[in-house]
Amino acid sequence: MSGALKHILVSERQRGNPLLEHIRNVPWRYATTPQTPDYILGDRNCALFISVRYHLLKPQYLGRRLAELKAEGSRWSLRVLLCLVDADDATRALHELNVLAVRQDCVLFLAHGAREAARYLECFKAYEKNSAACIRERARRPERASETRRRSSVAAPAVRSEASGPAGRPVARGRRLGRAHDRETREQDRRRDALVALRDVRRRPQGVARGPPRVPGAGRPQVRAAPRRVQPAPLGRGAGRARRVAAAA
Repeated sequence: MSGALKHILVSERQRGNPLLEHIRNVPWRYATTPQTPDYILGDRNCALFISVRYHLLKPQYLGRRLAELKAEGSRWSLRVLLCLVDADDATRALHELNVLAVRQDCVLFLAHGAREAARYLECFKAYEKNSAACIRERARRPERASETRRRSSVAAPAVRSEASGPAGRPVARGRRLGRAHDRETREQDRRRDALVALRDVRRRPQGVARGPPRVPGAGRPQVRAAPRRVQPAPLGRGAGRARRVAAAA
């Protein structure tokens, strides 16, 4: 029994079974004494192996083996029927195996290859000492008051960093979004003007030289102002005499 605690005990009936080559994660060895199960997985766990093809050839074989196993009474608390599905049309055979497993108080496991069957045996051996609590859903424990206060203190500065208006809306954030929107609008207008200018350049006929820039009002007719007539200043006594002398000369 000491060997059963460390190894999987394999019956001599299973010598040459291909699944034995895939048992690598747990130790196993052949049993030195005759045993009813094909595999002893622990103190109170055992397994029988059957393939669908063998069951179709000898339908009475499995019923006899299960009856012998059940006759041992309460020695085994877990009886596993490991079935290798190696036939294409196995619906009827699987139905018969399921009925036999229920009647003989066994648990039926189906494997679609030797490697998968070996993994089942390894898991049964590795978890033989574990209870059902290892696969039970773990409920979340309620948070303590200290943890709640610590989380609220960490999140508080992020909330106080934004100013709020009278209606409870963040004013600072709204202003930042407004300025960002204005910058984006100006950038869009600049890009649109650049695209319009580029389109006008591409539409101009080739080979036509561009003239000087147009001056506002250059095409309108220019009206020249009439020269202003300057009235002579009134002459005094000396000015009239000098005028007469100049005219006589």
